This record gives sequence, C-alpha cells and structure tokens, in this order.
Amino acid sequence: MPTKPMGAVNPALMAHCPERPRPENADKLPVHVTPWGDSGPSVLLVHGGVQGGIGGGPVNYEGQKPLAERDWRLRLIDRPGFGESPSRGADDMEADSILIAELLGNGSHLIGHSFGGAEALLAAARRPDAVRSLILIEPALQPMRLAMANTDASAQKDAIVGFVLSATSPGEFAINFARSMGRSEDGGDNVSVANIIDDPDKAAALGCSLLRSQAVSPQEMLAAAHAVRDAGIRTLVVSGGYSDRQEASCDLVASETGGKRVVIDCGSHFIQQAKPAEFNDIADRFMRDAERARS
Repeated sequence: MPTKPMGAVNPALMAHCPERPRPENADKLPVHVTPWGDSGPSVLLVHGGVQGGIGGGPVNYEGQKPLAERDWRLRLIDRPGFGESPSRGADDMEADSILIAELLGNGSHLIGHSFGGAEALLAAARRPDAVRSLILIEPALQPMRLAMANTDASAQKDAIVGFVLSATSPGEFAINFARSMGRSEDGGDNVSVANIIDDPDKAAALGCSLLRSQAVSPQEMLAAAHAVRDAGIRTLVVSGGYSDRQEASCDLVASETGGKRVVIDCGSHFIQQAKPAEFNDIADRFMRDAERARS
C-alpha cells in the first residue's frame, strides 16, 4: 500500500510547509554508520525522530556505548537526513526499512527507538533470517490497532491525529507532539521539547518534518508483526511507564510479535537516554539469551 504523509489529514496545516521532494538519486546517497566495538556479535541500532529534531545514532544512543565493552559490536546508523547521512527527502518508514534490512548483513541483533523502532520491525519482517533478536523501544506503531478486527470505531481517532487536526501552525503541532512524550526525570521538559521550545523556527521545521513523514498502513504494520512472530524472532518491547496510550500500544506490539514486555519507569519516551544503565542491563541479558538459544 502507498504511504501517506501525516499532514494529509489537515491540508491547511500542511500548506504552511514547503515540499521536500525525494532526490532522483536518493537510493544511491550514502548512509553513515558509526562503529563502536571491534569484536562480538553485531548489534544494529536505529534511532528515532524525524529530520529537524535531535537525531543521529551516536546522539540518541550515547548511553549505550558501554555495551561495546561487554563484547557487542555496535553499529549506529544515521538515518537519511541525520548526522552524516544526507537527506533523501521526507522521512519515509518503508524506504528506511529497506536500507536497514540491507545493513543487517549476514546477521545482527536489531534495536530501534520510536520511528526507528517501526522501521526496525519492518526491516526484520523483510529479512527475518538476518535478525538475531529484536528490541523495540516505544516503536511508532500506534496505528497498528486500527488493523485489529475488534477495534472499536470510537477508539480509532489516534491522539497524534488529534494534534494534527487541532494545531494552528506546524510549530504548535511540534510542541504539542513533543509534550505527549512525557517529562524529564526532574519534572522538566523532555529533551525533544527542550530542543524547540525557545526556537520558533526550529519548532516549525520539526513540525513540518512530522507532517511530511511517511508511515506505512496499519495493515502493513500488523503484517510485519506477524512475520516476525512466525519467523520466531525473539522480540522485546520496552516502554517508559508514563503514558497509558504508549503502554497499550507496546502491549499490542508485544502480543502480535509474540514478544516479551518490560517497563523501565523513566517518565518519558527517551528511555535508553534517561535510564541507560538499566536499559543496557536488560538489552545485554536479552541478546545473550538469544545468542544461547541460537547456539
């Protein structure tokens, strides 16, 4: 199914944003990968966010660098438009999943956060034999519930769609969206809000990137979850315990992938950044269990 930009539900809001066409040579543009560690099983880490926000593999996974000292060979992708990877146009969940699948090589553990978590699931469904385990940190898969046969029609209006419909400007949308991702541990703004709250131009740019971002359909999300389940990929879904909506979404993703669930109480969406030591311990144990099971 073709993807649609998030802003399609509110063309008047989308009209504030200039187009960001996909370059003709997009598929040939380089994708930068930062290596941490020289030995051990491969772990590919996919960061979240959309262009205009805080992003890039080393930025979003700085707290995971100690895993390289536990004999994991980490590879941190800069998704197109982040870090050292040139933009390929609007953020595109399906297009990114193709390049992530290629980067799995002969086999790798796969960790994805937020938008990158949804992409990691799609990549795993594309190449299940190349995935040693899958860890999804609050993946952007909330629409998946709309593909469930027992979804109540009154529950089908996603909260994010509500933000799109109610906002009067891309900047307002970006701030409301970012605030939905919880607060910092000291009760202040989370890192995404703090990055844009005092910079209207940056907020507008992030809002436009969110509105332009392309997601796959709920049916494709569900199909990918079932492909992962049917392939027997060991899957762990991690959440931050701050949002009933996120908890319900992560419960559903775990159920449909046949995966396990863990809650790391950190108050926000940025779990691996807020509680790196706790996340690293959990990820390390999970990946080692997967390695033992394979051998």
